[in-house]
Amino acid sequence: MSSRPTHREHNRGPRCRRLLAVATLGLVLAAAPCALAAPQETPHPTGAPQPAADAPQPADAPQPAEPTARDRAAEHYRRGLAFYDRREWARALAEYLAARQLYTNWTATSAAALCLTHLGRHDEALEMFEALLRDFGDRLPAAAQAAAQHQLDELRRMVGILEIDAAEPGASIVVDGRRRGEAPLSAPLRITSGSHWVRVFKEGFEPFEQRVEVAGDRLARVQARLRPLSRMGRLRVVEQKGRPLDVLVDGNIMAKAPWEGLLTPGEHTVALRGDGRLGTAPVRVEVEVDRTVPLTLSAEELVSALRIEPVPVNASVAIDGVLVGRGLWEGRLRAGAHQVEIAAPGFLPESRRVVLGRDQIEVARVALERDPGSPFWRRPSRPSRLVAEAVTRVVLVPGFGGGVAGTCIRSCEGSLGTGGAAVLQVGYELGMGLGFGVTAGHLAASQRLEGRATTVTPVGLEDNQGTVDDRLSLRGALLGGWIGLTLPLSDRVPLHFRLGGGALIGSLLDERTNGAFMTSGDAPYELGPYVQKHPALFFYATPEVRLGWSLGRRVQVTASVALPLLVDRRQARWDAGQVVPAGTDGRGQFPAERLTGPVVLTIAPGIGARYEFY
Repeated sequence: MSSRPTHREHNRGPRCRRLLAVATLGLVLAAAPCALAAPQETPHPTGAPQPAADAPQPADAPQPAEPTARDRAAEHYRRGLAFYDRREWARALAEYLAARQLYTNWTATSAAALCLTHLGRHDEALEMFEALLRDFGDRLPAAAQAAAQHQLDELRRMVGILEIDAAEPGASIVVDGRRRGEAPLSAPLRITSGSHWVRVFKEGFEPFEQRVEVAGDRLARVQARLRPLSRMGRLRVVEQKGRPLDVLVDGNIMAKAPWEGLLTPGEHTVALRGDGRLGTAPVRVEVEVDRTVPLTLSAEELVSALRIEPVPVNASVAIDGVLVGRGLWEGRLRAGAHQVEIAAPGFLPESRRVVLGRDQIEVARVALERDPGSPFWRRPSRPSRLVAEAVTRVVLVPGFGGGVAGTCIRSCEGSLGTGGAAVLQVGYELGMGLGFGVTAGHLAASQRLEGRATTVTPVGLEDNQGTVDDRLSLRGALLGGWIGLTLPLSDRVPLHFRLGGGALIGSLLDERTNGAFMTSGDAPYELGPYVQKHPALFFYATPEVRLGWSLGRRVQVTASVALPLLVDRRQARWDAGQVVPAGTDGRGQFPAERLTGPVVLTIAPGIGARYEFY
């Protein structure tokens, strides 16, 4: 026992202040011989005189003395060291606690405190370090004392305070399966930061259970009001041989056996617990209204122990088909195979087979996986709301089509049509995300064509061939409606799907310039500019996808892509009645070409803002 557990654990060098403190304490402990056989104490644990090596042994020499408590403590300590080296913290802790119970010493106390720290049981580690400094402070090496004090300071930041208010006097208070006292508590409870399951119980009252979140170095309060039982049954528990063991009902110590008391009708879990390993495995019993149910249990030696740490902390725990409670459970069981079942609302249940050996302490940490199909995880329904949205868009037109843009091929150069739109949408959205409303706005887009081949037809003569530049422009008001669906991708990012429809009412212009033609006598002449304006009527359908970002409860900014599809209802054409000069051929006219195709496809990315009225 010349090496301490933390000597191997922390010889890589400190990574933070907390690890440095643990390393310091561990090195000090490593430098000390086993305190169970410290030099200042009796050098020989048994206290028996040691004869010389060559001294004759008398014929009636006495048999060696039975191991003392100190000897047994040393053996537990040696086992703890072996488990610690293998990072089996729970088993090491059990051995250190056994050594400490048999022979109280600072090395066993500090080793147990370190194990509790490794296990994340910071509140218990805090209490153990306090006991170390309180009981052995004057005997601790200076470096170990400073390291222990530093550990205390670190642990206090990871431990919160829990107050239990309004509980019935005398009610048992259990946190994560660990009994913490009776109400009213003399002082608030110190609890490791995180989620915990609180249970408050008193005979004749309905049990109180609640999950509570405790932050480090912060205070949490629980109002544990108990309601008197309106319907009751009685349970009488005796031990077969009449031994006065503690009676545990649903994890709460009721009294010594034999015991009889009032309980809520229904299923309960009962066990007996005595000194050392004596006890019974949990059994299930059904309590009936206005009846006394007798239960006789036979205590035995339970040579194994099991600790179950479920996640979430309110998960129900069953062992061999017996529901033993919610949250953390710890107790003794028979050696052999046991079936552990964990379940919680919104999670997939898990069953695990645990095999316990004699004198084995097993820790089963079971983290349940979420059940994606459970309604437990459904988001709360959104309230219905009025919405107002303003969007500005860039409008891109691959082509107006028809007899003008649609014939711009080969030598003709046609640019991508561009423009813009501003839209205001007002509507109503249901809680499920389905919405509808009206749309109003304005759209303007144009496309330039250069060197488009066309003709001028002089009166009574053949067509004059030539080219002309066109600038097609569409302007108009948008009036219509929309339907949509909103899906929340996260708390701040909604995804909106929209389908809009309505009419675009406005005008369609064709401005022709830079005309270059040849007369029938091959004489060149120029034309332009000429402008025609026609009334326009398009029906439109606009599928759209919008991604939002919430700036607050009511305001969003959005980025969107829409694909407005315009259907021309007037089919405007160039007015062939307009006379143009045809050089030496006199006067002529352009052909009556359609200014757009029957359908005009546009692409409209945009940004906008949305405001919701609740």
